[in-house]
Amino acid sequence: MIAPRAAAALALAAVLAVLALAPAPARAGSDLAHAAPATGLEPYRESLHVSQLPDGKVFALFSFDRTIRLGFPDGRHTTHYGLMPRSIGEVFQAFDVRELHLTFTQGRWDLDRWGHSPASAPSGVELWAWLNSTNVDAKWKGLTNALAGLFCASLNFIDQAVTTEPLLSFDPEGDISRKSGFQIRYGSLPREAVCTENLTPWAKLLPCQTKSGIADLLNAYRIFDGNFQSMGVHLTPKCATPDCSDTIFEFRQTFAVVLDNERINARRDWSFQTLFQRHIHTTCPFAASTTVHLHLNKLEHESVYILPTANAFSDTPTSIDRYFTVTQTPFFLDVHWEPENLNSRNPRLAPVKTHRYLSGVGQERGAIVVDFTNDLPTPMRATYFDSIPFILKMYLHTLRVVQRAGGNESTDASGIVRETFFQPAMDRLRPNVLELSLVLPPKSKTTISIDFDCTFLKYTEHHPDANHGFELGVGVLTLESNPFPPISDPESAAATPPDQPVRIYTESLLVRLPTPDFSMPYNVITLTCTLLALFFGSVFNMLTRGLRPVPIAGKSLLDRFRRSRKA
Repeated sequence: MIAPRAAAALALAAVLAVLALAPAPARAGSDLAHAAPATGLEPYRESLHVSQLPDGKVFALFSFDRTIRLGFPDGRHTTHYGLMPRSIGEVFQAFDVRELHLTFTQGRWDLDRWGHSPASAPSGVELWAWLNSTNVDAKWKGLTNALAGLFCASLNFIDQAVTTEPLLSFDPEGDISRKSGFQIRYGSLPREAVCTENLTPWAKLLPCQTKSGIADLLNAYRIFDGNFQSMGVHLTPKCATPDCSDTIFEFRQTFAVVLDNERINARRDWSFQTLFQRHIHTTCPFAASTTVHLHLNKLEHESVYILPTANAFSDTPTSIDRYFTVTQTPFFLDVHWEPENLNSRNPRLAPVKTHRYLSGVGQERGAIVVDFTNDLPTPMRATYFDSIPFILKMYLHTLRVVQRAGGNESTDASGIVRETFFQPAMDRLRPNVLELSLVLPPKSKTTISIDFDCTFLKYTEHHPDANHGFELGVGVLTLESNPFPPISDPESAAATPPDQPVRIYTESLLVRLPTPDFSMPYNVITLTCTLLALFFGSVFNMLTRGLRPVPIAGKSLLDRFRRSRKA
């Protein structure tokens, strides 16, 4: 005999098994009909570029690439996710994101000593995206709040007061154009601190996280001890057909770090174990390929020994390039130099550079000055973008351009500034935006300055550390061509593609605004409470305390007093 409840459970299990084995009815336009296995739809590749910089530091760039599909040509969104995390895929779909670039950076890239960085980014957080929506501002606000929750960051503070719409800079890097109807939004947070709280959710987006593959080298205790760290998330559209009627997306996660090997180990030799205190234990089973590219610069009298033996190499008299395909694990990489002592040098690798600073005296008014230096023998076309918060009132009529070349100084800007776009700020609604299309003359230094007045803010709008001041975002100089010598092979993933613009970021500025005395409220409250306590205590005593004679041994104090006077 079978109990009634057990019989019912067996019957329900049988029905579910039959439904599971029955063929699903064909649906026109079904997502599953278009979906392919994850291995075919989302090829996943891992690559690591490692190079020793001229001053002896070691630069490592981790790259994790996936090709995904977020929708179909008929406009429907996919509901099938393989190696792509569903959380971030739904964010891209919900807010109609066509292209996105998000970076978290700690430190500043030394352009003159390290050369051009393939992962250049400003300090703090930088976010810019191309959106395909009619209500762009609402989509942008939702996107920043969603990414803030995903990456445990303060991206929700990128509101309309710090959001801009560049017209000359930040062209699409994918297979879309400005004329396609998409709109761009840009925002940055220079005060945002980057730590392991941001690395943990970023690493969870990887198929193997940090359990295997090259991500196994991401030891937070070592990488955040470096001179520069930058992790990024990039979504770029690519045409799947010649007429671009079907679009797929390249989803790339990058992590760049500069480690000071001499400070850590007091020697020039290095390895994965000395840099990261780890090695690649095993490859990620989802990765179609795992490659490591080593690039070294050497002098004529130097020798270098590299273990293990590379699969391919391309050496020159001044550089060494080795390529490793990681198939056998564990994988170690060791570099040994002869002579062993560190031969640091500064070849000044930046033929084009920029420098931004403040001028003026006091906290009432001043000026922002930007220097552009072009050491090349040919002119350089570029665009400059600067977004200044509303706390500074900029005046376009004070814009001055000074050119210095061959010891001569000229204020003629007709051949330097080709196009100007200026958007004045509105209090608490939008920032100042200055964009210039420039032609930097050869062997010259161009200086641009613009005056500003400081704003008196409400006391609630100051930071908790008001005396620290306000940090302004960086300026961005975008070059139309790459004048920097490559730090890696052009076919490597770490190299900047020739059709991609080169961005040079200036320093962030610290502005001291007129600050009220925040200790005054405390003093007023203390004094007021003291007076109130004295007044209230005196009045309360007078109203509640009664005076009456106290008898002593049957006689009152008054009789005793009179008797003592007579005596």
